[in-house]
Amino acid sequence: MINNLRVIKGLCIFYQKLIIPSLALSAVIALFMTKLVNFHTGTGIAFMLLTPVFHYFTYEVNNPGEYFFYYNLGLSKLLLWLNTFIVSVIIGLLLILI
Repeated sequence: MINNLRVIKGLCIFYQKLIIPSLALSAVIALFMTKLVNFHTGTGIAFMLLTPVFHYFTYEVNNPGEYFFYYNLGLSKLLLWLNTFIVSVIIGLLLILI
């Protein structure tokens, strides 16, 4: 039970660095896409595409040593990447459906 809570808390800490910049830039991009699609759809699509990009630049380029922190919490690099894709698709689809 305690180990599961540690993993969930680690995932929340991990995703915290990605969600704000991804959402902000997605909203800006959606403003430029309003002639093609509505704002929510543009934000959702941009969010699904930008979150893995922010993950790459935040954790692979700028802070590659930070993976050790998450590894010590029981989170592998593969699990973190899967989390990024799954959560970004879920949030992106929710934004599209709004």
